[in-house]
Amino acid sequence: MPATEFVFALEFSSQGAPASLVEDLAAHVLKYVGCPRDSMNGLTEALEQAIAQSAAGAPRRCDVQFRVANSSLDILVSSNGGRVWQKSLEIS
Repeated sequence: MPATEFVFALEFSSQGAPASLVEDLAAHVLKYVGCPRDSMNGLTEALEQAIAQSAAGAPRRCDVQFRVANSSLDILVSSNGGRVWQKSLEIS
């Protein structure tokens, strides 16, 4: 686990987030915090689906946050101020 707590946040415009960018970003953050490799693919796929869901319909802003605190990683996806998806993972 990283020595310090952190928040990493991105805001995507109404054009949405490229899937390859989300996949690469999530893989790097998950590896950095020590996420088990067997969990990475499922988390990355769920994150990509949540971002796609947030972009469905009318153009919307999408926010993605990775928060590390107290041996926990929280991944949050919001769209136009409302929570679309959240996942918490204990890390060591």
